[in-house]
Amino acid sequence: MSLRERPINLLLIVLLIFLIIVLICNQQPSTEKETIAELNTNVVIFNKWSSCMKEKVSETDHKAFWDKFQQWTDECDKWADIDKLGLVSLKNLDEMKYGILPVNENYGSDNVLVTLGVGKDIDAEVHYKKKMNEIGRNLTFYGADPITDVNADLYSTIGKYFPFAIGGDGGYSTASVYVNGTYMKRDVVHVDLVYFFDRILKIKTYDNIWLDAEGAEYGLFDIFYKTGPLDKRGIRFCQMSLEVHMPDDNKKKKFMQFIKTLINENRFGMHKNRLVGHMRMYLFNYDDSYCVRKFLSKSLYE
Repeated sequence: MSLRERPINLLLIVLLIFLIIVLICNQQPSTEKETIAELNTNVVIFNKWSSCMKEKVSETDHKAFWDKFQQWTDECDKWADIDKLGLVSLKNLDEMKYGILPVNENYGSDNVLVTLGVGKDIDAEVHYKKKMNEIGRNLTFYGADPITDVNADLYSTIGKYFPFAIGGDGGYSTASVYVNGTYMKRDVVHVDLVYFFDRILKIKTYDNIWLDAEGAEYGLFDIFYKTGPLDKRGIRFCQMSLEVHMPDDNKKKKFMQFIKTLINENRFGMHKNRLVGHMRMYLFNYDDSYCVRKFLSKSLYE
């Protein structure tokens, strides 16, 4: 073989290898395309609910906003027919929580529920676990509450208990806690919620969170926002039962801004809300493909 022929043969070999690679790639599905497609889940119920709420939250008076919020969500829940979501009622001693059971077997049997504020009551958790076990699903519990009396022994019967409060940052402060049937001021240790999820539990996906922070929730509102501290660490949650407490004028303003931001971002639906002095809310993450595909029937999304 001459020196002139050798470069030509090498070039032909390189071109042949390139063509083989192209053919192989064209025969295999594109992971990137599949990922993009999964992000485009379109839940008709949420679209209707969101459109309904966007018409209502133009209210600018924070007091009226707080007072009317349950009425607005009740009307939009009815308009969107959210009963099709399959929400189950989970009653504890003094309230009703809600949850959606997983329907997609491709997402495995493991599920994670975190209780932030145990309140000496795990009836709803036990009820939820029973319902999950009936459909062959496991439910792992993590709970945190600064009052160890009763809570430590009680919650340890179902999961891992942590003896501290959860807040927007870590430290030692005075908090309102529920003791012997009434709210009292107590000195408690606070652990930053993002640190708790990211560094202590080291879990990226939370199927359900029950947050009863006795007023500290106002410092946690940014965890719900897109590009917030959880998103930045790749942490997501699908469902949340949230209590918003002690609404003085300033907190009502924060609540109004919080709700308007959530409605504008078009991620969470807020259903079954109840004003009982404080606001009890159920949220579902319609913006996350994992959450939609794991918990909602295929007939509900496109």
